[in-house]
Amino acid sequence: MRRMMGIVLMVATISVMTGCIDEQTKGATGTSSSSPQPTSIVPPTASPTQSTPISPTPALTPAPTIQVPRPTATPSIKPSPTSYAKEADAKKAIESRAKETIQALKKQDLKKLAELIHPKKGVQFSPYSYIHVSSDVQVLGSGLTALWANTSTTHWGDYDGSGDPIDLTFPDYWDKFVYNEDFAAAPQISYNIILGKGNMINNVFSVYPTTSAITVEYHYPGLDPQFQGMDWTSLRLVYENSGTQWYLVAIVHDQHTM
Repeated sequence: MRRMMGIVLMVATISVMTGCIDEQTKGATGTSSSSPQPTSIVPPTASPTQSTPISPTPALTPAPTIQVPRPTATPSIKPSPTSYAKEADAKKAIESRAKETIQALKKQDLKKLAELIHPKKGVQFSPYSYIHVSSDVQVLGSGLTALWANTSTTHWGDYDGSGDPIDLTFPDYWDKFVYNEDFAAAPQISYNIILGKGNMINNVFSVYPTTSAITVEYHYPGLDPQFQGMDWTSLRLVYENSGTQWYLVAIVHDQHTM
């Protein structure tokens, strides 16, 4: 009986021990008939890194060097005189033009003379030093030839002393009140300076002031010594500047007057 009890006790002990071992084994493997199977997690396949393409850095073209011009010295421009009262200034400006004119008068070259006359104003003829602006004869260069060919007389003014009318053809007036002497060979020439002086008022600088005009005078202080200078005579050529050229605007004759 006791033997039997011992066997039963042994068997029971073994069973208990076996059960403990099984529990330990299950706990070690983490599996159980009643426990849900763990979900297998598949690690995500690492997708290749999509790198944003980087554009190559463009080569920087160096900015062109700007050549800043160095300031150059402004050429010294001598301003034109505001007045030609100084004879040296007047002579420098008009001498060449006056030589052309006096030669045209000497040769009676009306074509050349027409080129020298002011294209808009024409040329004014005055028989004496006092210029009558409103009544002196004024002729355009283009009308010289026709006036020369005209056999009719023209009224040019009045004779000093008598007051008689100066009614002459153009060639006759020319011989008496334009080129009555060889002025191209005159012994004295002046520029904006009056040489011949008589009793008559000379208003050339009032009509044609030295601020805008130049008067060239060809002067004979006397022709015959016995007259002691009482037979002096002058021819004055007056020029105005149009901006690009000097043009003849007046031919003024002068002589001793009573």
